[in-house]
Amino acid sequence: MEDRAPVVSPAEQSTTVPTKQYEGRGAWVLTCYGICGLALFGVLAYFFSDFIAH
Repeated sequence: MEDRAPVVSPAEQSTTVPTKQYEGRGAWVLTCYGICGLALFGVLAYFFSDFIAH
């Protein structure tokens, strides 16, 4: 019987507000740096392959 979930009345259930988890600003900054880094790598790879081809 100890492994049962605690009983919560409907009145207590209606007062609880689910909280949303948001990423911090650092995660967005790292994501932007990652996207910019991939774009820069793509541009450099393009120019390098063009240089090798000629």
